[in-house]
Amino acid sequence: MSPKMAGGWMSEDFDKERLAALAARRAAEFEGPDHRSLEARYGPGSFGCHEALHVTNLVVELMERELAGHGAVLLDAFWYGKVREAQALLYSAYSQVAQVHLAAPLPEEESLDSGSAH
Repeated sequence: MSPKMAGGWMSEDFDKERLAALAARRAAEFEGPDHRSLEARYGPGSFGCHEALHVTNLVVELMERELAGHGAVLLDAFWYGKVREAQALLYSAYSQVAQVHLAAPLPEEESLDSGSAH
């Protein structure tokens, strides 16, 4: 069984995976129509960062609506606990990113395009 399947992930495993995905994303960074850096497109204060916050919130709500109250999950204390742990972890990530995102200045390109703050 792989570390992913066994639940044996450690933070260094996550970081190796993140860095590999980041390297692949950077290699393709300027292939699309948007030639700004990843930092400009997705860093704190950007629309991309706001979008990640929104998606995180949607996933937490989806888990609440479709999974936490699902009969199979309610029948099993372990599954229910894991669903609640996953929600808490996602909400923690959401809160951390929101703090940094809302404290950051809006990037110049986006303030001109959208006419609004975060």
